[in-house]
Amino acid sequence: MKNYVQSDKKEVRFKFLEMRDKTEPVMMSAYSAAIAAAIRKLAVYVEAKTVMFYLSYGSEVMTDAMIMHAFEDGKDVIVPAIQNPGDGEMYGVRISRLEDSYMSVYGIRQPEIHDGDIVEKKDIDLVFVPAIAFDMRGYRIGYGKGYFDKWLSGIEQKKAVGLAYDGQITDKLPVEEFDMPVGTIVTEKKIVHIVRN
Repeated sequence: MKNYVQSDKKEVRFKFLEMRDKTEPVMMSAYSAAIAAAIRKLAVYVEAKTVMFYLSYGSEVMTDAMIMHAFEDGKDVIVPAIQNPGDGEMYGVRISRLEDSYMSVYGIRQPEIHDGDIVEKKDIDLVFVPAIAFDMRGYRIGYGKGYFDKWLSGIEQKKAVGLAYDGQITDKLPVEEFDMPVGTIVTEKKIVHIVRN
């Protein structure tokens, strides 16, 4: 397992994104299904009433089936939404069906933002977090826009669960003071507990 702590984030982002993008779609689907099955067994998921999922984009771990499972499991489902691109602010918005997320910001699906559907961070029990890469300390590298790190600054670490393919995990990534770690990482092969519940 490599240590990238001395590398530039842009360089690391490029390497891992290139690797992830080369994953065959059939394998991404299979890996995502295995991850979906694993998260339904997590105690933090079983106990959670309100769960925030990202809406998968490109070669990210696919979340649509996970969201459908959450509806079946009686969870309130929250997804990220951006009102003003570029201001760094992300909102948690309640949806009642996947089809509600038909808008596109940065090419990523999201619902319309209505005041009554915005859910405060304190009222969300669990947040699933995407990344281009995670390290064994729970730190992540995303697309570099900072939305998720800003969001996670108000979330208990144990409530943040990273979803990734196993090849996206490395020993150590470069970290800056605003980077926020997750408490658990779930891949198709393993569950990494950084913070014990």
